[in-house]
Amino acid sequence: MNPDDPLIEHGSEFDRLADASSPSDIFTRQFGTELTKWESHFMHHFSERIGSTRFIYRGFVRHTRDTSLILLTPSPWLMEGEFVYFTKDQVLPHDGAYVEIMGKHVAAPNPLQKQRNILRAIAAESVTEIRIDYTSKITPPLKLKELSDILFERVGMAEASKRVFARLFVSSPPYQNAIGGLTTGIQAIASSAQVRRFLSFVKRVLPPTMRRRTPSLLDIRGIKISTPKFFRVDIGSFPRSRLEKVCVDRKDLAGFREVSLGTLTEASTAALPDVPLALASEDFWVETGNPTELQLPILKSAITYQLLNPVVSSRSIEANTGHVLSRLEMLQESFDLPASALARGQVLDADALGKPLSTLRIARSTARAYWNEKVTAKELKHAWDKVLEPALKEFLELSNLKIVSEKSWGKGSRFDKFNTKVLKAIRKLDTGKEGFLGPTLNEIAQESGVERHVAAETLARMKDSGVLYEPRQGHYRLVYM
Repeated sequence: MNPDDPLIEHGSEFDRLADASSPSDIFTRQFGTELTKWESHFMHHFSERIGSTRFIYRGFVRHTRDTSLILLTPSPWLMEGEFVYFTKDQVLPHDGAYVEIMGKHVAAPNPLQKQRNILRAIAAESVTEIRIDYTSKITPPLKLKELSDILFERVGMAEASKRVFARLFVSSPPYQNAIGGLTTGIQAIASSAQVRRFLSFVKRVLPPTMRRRTPSLLDIRGIKISTPKFFRVDIGSFPRSRLEKVCVDRKDLAGFREVSLGTLTEASTAALPDVPLALASEDFWVETGNPTELQLPILKSAITYQLLNPVVSSRSIEANTGHVLSRLEMLQESFDLPASALARGQVLDADALGKPLSTLRIARSTARAYWNEKVTAKELKHAWDKVLEPALKEFLELSNLKIVSEKSWGKGSRFDKFNTKVLKAIRKLDTGKEGFLGPTLNEIAQESGVERHVAAETLARMKDSGVLYEPRQGHYRLVYM
């Protein structure tokens, strides 16, 4: 990727998105181009002198291990700012609140007495909580397609799958007692080694704090402060117990508000995430790239999305739930699945916390990505019809193909070497009747929708692998063990 391209397209004189790659972690970013435009705005209004010794500071409250001190920061995503000292009879403002504090600079008593540490702080004379409208002060970040294009320029994958993975970085706000975020599981027909390589790249796009399960404790000028538990991205392979906690119970043991999760699933965990994706070999490849080149623009967008919580009416949710349930029942019948497929934690999870909530998550994530404050019934329906249902259908089709292939050729057989479209086509065309010569190359190419030479190459590999034979030249049949 040419670093000038996103700079020209998405940058400005105030918020240069792609002018440098930054090794800084999220809460220790340096003031300047490592901040978003809206953070720079708050930084500009952070302090004001009102006399020879008095100052006004406006910022976000971070509680510390010292109950007499808070850290006031210009952004909720920074851990550098000004300490504020409170006496025993003063009430501390809520953690995360945006406040205006007036006072004089003093040496904080506790660090001086206990550690002989001279720590400059503001002695709080007055504290006022300020209600602010974030959205009016913020330039919208990258849109979903722009985010997807930057993230996956070197990844060959269906556009729909790219958009799903891009939504992990957009995330979704919490709903009632369920944590926010979005979860995506990959059931791979493609090589699992390639998929792991892809997941490793995605994981390293964000700084360590946002992909760490438990937030670190930072030492700010001798004062211990826990990093806020806003948003975390988990990428990799996870045990069923951990997936169930996030995907089924909708809770996070570490206490994060939003958790986005992308995982390579197995047969026992494939149905748990919100959106199960089936990656086939013919449309999946990964080139090497340096994820730190993308870290700054992606980070700026990811933390900006967090400020918007698109609202949706209960009436729209109820109407959409009815639509989703009817479509889930249709999928159950179409794929001849047992009624248990609709149970909690199963592939067609029809519980309120299952696919109906998954649809709501996708709709709210999409609204965030397009900087919309409200989600309509139409957008909820679109989230199901255009994102989740197509993903479920393809997942069910390819999962079934994988099961049948393993049954026919043995577990662990490398059918990821074959073009999945060709494999599906020959399975459909080969009737299995005695004496049947099998479909021709042209018939297979036409049914699969691939070029004739692609079908021919795949059939040759299948023949060499012993999963297909040619009873007459130009006719092909599958081997069933």
